[in-house]
Formats: sequence, structure tokens, C-alpha cells
Amino acid sequence: MSDIDREIMRVLPDAATQSAYLSTPDIHRRLTGTVQNMPSSKTIHRHLARLEEEGLVEMEQRGTASVWRKKAGASGMAAKAGAMMNFDEALALQTLKRFSSRQIPDLVAESLLPLFQIADTRLQKTNNETERKYSRWASKVAVESGGFALHYPVIDRELFSTVSRALFEERQLEIVYRPRHNTENDRPKVVLPYGLVEVGGLVYLVAGMEGKPHPTMYRMDRLTSAKALLEPFAYPASFSLDAYVRQQRSFDFMVEKEVLLKLKFFSSAGEHLLEAPMSKDQKYSRKDDALHVQGTVMLSQRLRWWLRSFGPNVEVLGPASLRAELAAEAAELAKMYGK
Repeated sequence: MSDIDREIMRVLPDAATQSAYLSTPDIHRRLTGTVQNMPSSKTIHRHLARLEEEGLVEMEQRGTASVWRKKAGASGMAAKAGAMMNFDEALALQTLKRFSSRQIPDLVAESLLPLFQIADTRLQKTNNETERKYSRWASKVAVESGGFALHYPVIDRELFSTVSRALFEERQLEIVYRPRHNTENDRPKVVLPYGLVEVGGLVYLVAGMEGKPHPTMYRMDRLTSAKALLEPFAYPASFSLDAYVRQQRSFDFMVEKEVLLKLKFFSSAGEHLLEAPMSKDQKYSRKDDALHVQGTVMLSQRLRWWLRSFGPNVEVLGPASLRAELAAEAAELAKMYGK
């Protein structure tokens, strides 16, 4: 299969998940923004006809126009998996589908939908008690978030596909972004996509700009348009997404500095820190009925939110500035509820 064939297969609707078809001119228009040295519409039509002969696409004649879509399972994996998938594989796929609750896995899993469907069919066709145990397994496992459940903004799949493709191919990306303070913005900007990060249910594009030394975070649900340009860019060798997220703590919201956090927990509130420490240098001790925990952490808004979640079951002993800040908040709360 040639490169242009792969590009055609990428933009075609899949009969397994969509009923729509695309005309040859529509396919040509979709490819124009992503394929260098774009061939003519007639050449695209010839490639489509050859893919139809190979059994990978299907065509309908609507008047004088030919419309096309990808055959169900034509991506290859699903077609090969149908007759060979065993129960272990089917169970693994169904478990993956059910418990991929985050947005990025859900968005990228669309290409696996034919495999999920085959797995579901495989698990329903049970011939003995062992196979029936497999089919019942998914109903015996549950995953629940430890935080308060919020309904996060949904990301447009086509927009996500455009951004992730530009990221993969290291091509410049033209976006229209509407931040909270400018919800009517319609001015496009060209950015250099460095990575995608999901945190707290929200998905961010981390991107640089020509002439700017530091990248910027863009909430994906606030993008109103995205277009991958043909111009490539040199992905900076000095940039590490892992370091950006974990070491610079760029998603901890208003990061300030490292501090030695000293906490005093009541009513067993901090017991989970003995198994999931808040820092690598964490130390703890018990005095009377309280648990004392200390460790070096990054001072941030997220840390404050975490501390507030314990209510009266934690006392901040240090640093003094953070203790004073939370004490002032507590006084304000006392006034509020005292009314």
C-alpha cells in the first residue's frame, strides 16, 4: 500500500462505525491540507478504484458522483482477528474498553472499535462453563475515582485527530483558541505541538511558538479550530514532556517553590500517606492520637486544594506562611458559617 493509499484510508469513514460516505472531491479536499505534492482528483479516484478492487473500500454511485467509505475491519487488525481471537484476548480488549475512563485513551481507541466489537461477539459465544466465566468476568470488576465526580468538557474527535496527527508528524499547527478571558476570539495563531497531557479530567496541548523560549498550555476543549500545516518544525531536543509535567510541575497550578511541609493529622485522616507518600523524603511519627508527617513538596494551588479537603482533620505546622494563610481562611469561614 502506497503512502497516498494510507492517507486515503485515514480520511475515509469506517463502515463499522459510520454510515456516511465521502465523494472523490471531498476526499481530495481533506487530503490537500495534509499531503505534500498532492495529486489530482482524478489520481485520487484511480487509487480509490484500486482499493475497491482489493476489497478495502466500498463505493456507491449517486447520480454521476461516486461516494466511498472504508469497509468494516479494513484496517487489517480486525479482519485478521475475527477468526483467531481467543477468550483471553477478547477479555483483555473488553476490559480495556470498559476501564479506559480517561479522555485521551477514549479518543484514540476509536480505531480499535472493530476489535472491541469482535471481542464482544467472541465473549457472547460461550460453549462451556469455563468460557461462561470469561464472559461474566467484566461484570465482577469495577473502578471508581477517588475524587468528586465532575462532568468535564467533551473534546471534538476530529479536532483531537488533527492535533494528534500534527504532533506525531511534527508539523506546525494553526489553531483558534478561546481562553476564559476572551471567549469570542477568532484570531488564528500558529503553534508547534510538543505534547498532549491529561490532568484532572482536562486535556491540554503543550505547544511552543517561534521566538518564544517557553511552551504554553492550551485546554483542548477551548480550541474552536485546528489545522495541520504542511510546514514541519524541528522538535526541540532540549524539551522533555516528562520533565515538564513531573519535574517542573507545570500542571500543579501556580507553582511557587519547594517547601518543607509539616502536617498533623487527626481521626486517621493521613493514614493513607504511610502507603502512598507525599514526597520521597517523607518522615512520620505518632504523638498521642495524632499522626505527624513531613516532607519536601512543591507549594501550589493544587497542594492547597488537597489540604483543604481534610477540613478540621489536618493542621499545617509549617511552613509558617502557609499556616498563616490557611488560618486566615479558617477565620473567614468561621465568620461565614457563624452567620
